[in-house]
Amino acid sequence: MTQPSIFPQWDLKRGAIYQDVYSKRVDERPVEVVASLVRARVEGDALTFASESQRHCALRDGIFLLYIPATIDLSAGDAFAGGFYQGSTSQPYGRFRSMTSEHFGDPLLGFHERSNQIEQFLLERRFWKRDYPIEIMDIGEQMVALAHTVLRSVLRLTDIPERDWPTATGGCSDAAGSYHLTFNHYRPALPGVGLASHKDDGFVTLLRTTAAGLEINRNENWESVVPDPAYFVVNFGLSMEVLTRESAQPVAAIMHRVRHQSSDRFSFGHFSSSFCEPDSDVGIYCFNTEAGLRRICSSRNLIDANDEEIYQGTQRRGESP
Repeated sequence: MTQPSIFPQWDLKRGAIYQDVYSKRVDERPVEVVASLVRARVEGDALTFASESQRHCALRDGIFLLYIPATIDLSAGDAFAGGFYQGSTSQPYGRFRSMTSEHFGDPLLGFHERSNQIEQFLLERRFWKRDYPIEIMDIGEQMVALAHTVLRSVLRLTDIPERDWPTATGGCSDAAGSYHLTFNHYRPALPGVGLASHKDDGFVTLLRTTAAGLEINRNENWESVVPDPAYFVVNFGLSMEVLTRESAQPVAAIMHRVRHQSSDRFSFGHFSSSFCEPDSDVGIYCFNTEAGLRRICSSRNLIDANDEEIYQGTQRRGESP
């Protein structure tokens, strides 16, 4: 186990999540480096890497490739990603374009056209059985189980007592968190970036992508990710970074973006987050090796603050909110 790292105490500040990495967000230098990502597998209830050094690299950088088990058939998810935005005349998934946040009573959910090239359909687990076709719900549940194994495997590497895991992760350690499937379409007719640079707000993201466009920031440089259809791209989010930053095993959240797309591009992802519904919110925690758990903010506050910066931008240091 590594020694605890010393970090300034982290608190949520609206408009300022990315102040310390502002230069990375606005970096427009050409991307000339192809990312070399370590690879892992799930064997039983454990996440395995080829070596301890590769595992260290994955946690330090906040990203790795995870072999997709043969038991998970993603073909329906690929078809949904290619059809949800096309409208009711496109069968069988085009009808989901008309299912906006009003349908679900939650402004986060449903179909959204974003300010970048991306348009999305985002749905939380409590609605999967009611609204998703069974083949899409099945993919979601299999990704919940896979992400659960990844999360618990990482928690075992920290010094967070197992009795504290349910509180620290908002239920995610016991498969009782909040889980979202998001399907993405990038519209080539729109100018600008595919998706602005950001970190995800949850603990673990599983991304299914088969087309180029994803870029990550490591070692102060942007690198392009070459997709491998046999692997999920796994990255850690702000909830994991905040939880572990003062522990014996810090885990980074990776800054990433999608470059401008000149043709239609599709992907879908699964997010594991602290339990959060409109009337119930467990919250985001930080664990300190000496002091234990500290509640930072509500889950919804982190989600909303992160979304604001992704689509509206980060304040420069010294700017007023």
